[in-house]
Amino acid sequence: MNNGIIDDIVDSLKIYAGNTAFVIDGKAFTYQRLGEEINRILPVLSEKKEQNIGIMADNCIETYAAILAVLISGKTYVILHPSYPEERNIRISGLAGLKTLLTKGTLKKSTLSGYIKDIVDLSSLEINPENPAIECKAEDGKNAYIIFTSGSTGEPKGVPISHKNLNAFYKAYGQLGLELDEHDRTLQMFELTFDVSVVSTLYPLTLGASIYTVGYKDMKHFKVFDLLESERLTFATVTPSLLQLLSLYIDEIHLPYLRYLVLTAEASQSDLINHFKRAVPDARFINLYGPTEATIYCCKYNLPGGKTCKQHNGMVAIGQPFPGIEVLITDSEGKELPQGKMGELWVSGEQVMAGYINNPEKNKEVLVNRNGKIYYRTGDLCILDKDGDLIYCGRMDHQVKIQGYRIELSEIEYAAKMFYSNSCNAVAFPIKVQGICNELMLVVESKADNKNDLMKYLKQKLPTYMMPNNIQFIPHFPVTSSNKIDRKKISELVM
Repeated sequence: MNNGIIDDIVDSLKIYAGNTAFVIDGKAFTYQRLGEEINRILPVLSEKKEQNIGIMADNCIETYAAILAVLISGKTYVILHPSYPEERNIRISGLAGLKTLLTKGTLKKSTLSGYIKDIVDLSSLEINPENPAIECKAEDGKNAYIIFTSGSTGEPKGVPISHKNLNAFYKAYGQLGLELDEHDRTLQMFELTFDVSVVSTLYPLTLGASIYTVGYKDMKHFKVFDLLESERLTFATVTPSLLQLLSLYIDEIHLPYLRYLVLTAEASQSDLINHFKRAVPDARFINLYGPTEATIYCCKYNLPGGKTCKQHNGMVAIGQPFPGIEVLITDSEGKELPQGKMGELWVSGEQVMAGYINNPEKNKEVLVNRNGKIYYRTGDLCILDKDGDLIYCGRMDHQVKIQGYRIELSEIEYAAKMFYSNSCNAVAFPIKVQGICNELMLVVESKADNKNDLMKYLKQKLPTYMMPNNIQFIPHFPVTSSNKIDRKKISELVM
């Protein structure tokens, strides 16, 4: 790493011109071709006065080139997704003030054309035969991208990540000790509306490595398995939910070329990882944690080579903060707790966002000035152990009180998964009447309904006040666009 992340990508376009940059649906695109695609788009952006530029996500070279062109031009990209309800895309467009949308196609049937003034069909742009040198205009003080996350009220929350945030992350990520270079083959399986796609796309390009993508229309776990095996990928970042699906075919999976397997986006289960290790005998397993508001990842835990790792209710530790990140564990009143006590995790550092777009009330709630440093309140429960490792204990909003007892829903879920030898997922929900929680429901991802046996097992593992009053079974859990278990949809299905 010599400069900022975008500067280093611009350098790679020249240094590794003949290398494969992307492989999309089996078609390879070199760094030279990527540079040509970027040069098609840059003149369009130079004519735009507005800062924020919309990009319609699609699994094609034009979309990835558009992301890079916007970053290189010093502007800010905002992803819209073709599979999202138009109402959500329209709402995001309004919140971001989008006037220009880059897309492959004309969107003739889309009502977005009535809300966004200029829709640019990337496939219609001509390639400049001179292919001029690309100049990076990214500035620390400007936003690189805005990710819209779901808000509790249904209103999307705009998380602006500046180039300063992104470069702070890049510097810290570069100190993970990953031995990667231009010969590596990496996976990009995340939707472009999810921030892990940012590092899955940008970081390999700084090295001259190759990126193999998975589209939103693909069956994720089958496509990932196919790429890992047939293309002999050496680096992959996946969600535990996807690993759970792959583990069903553990006897068929053998990936000797995979050197790094990163788990992210949701709590990783220790037994699941241990079960999967035999399929990837030479891989280094890393658990990476971070809220979108703190730029992708801010904590790391290298899983030991043996079978034991630090965990809480089966959830793997998130380890130690990245360089430049400071953490606090606090009680409900914001008072710092001593080592060994469970509380909310606060994070501070140059990776932390300046604040949500046009949302001063939420900013006041989650951004706290402590001794001149701005901390982001993550809403995650953690314990700092004697080794300085952060032990992840679940979400604050997954902790409930029933008849005075404080209950961690993850403990019920862990016990249920142990009954099934960790071969399936489980989620627990509080059942509230007039705002008061008196009962619990457990939902298991299984085709078989063995409620009586499961209840008998849980009675041996859990105190009476933690026992679910009702158990339901769903063959396949719905997942979000970022491949996390969609607890909200599950709740809607069973309540």
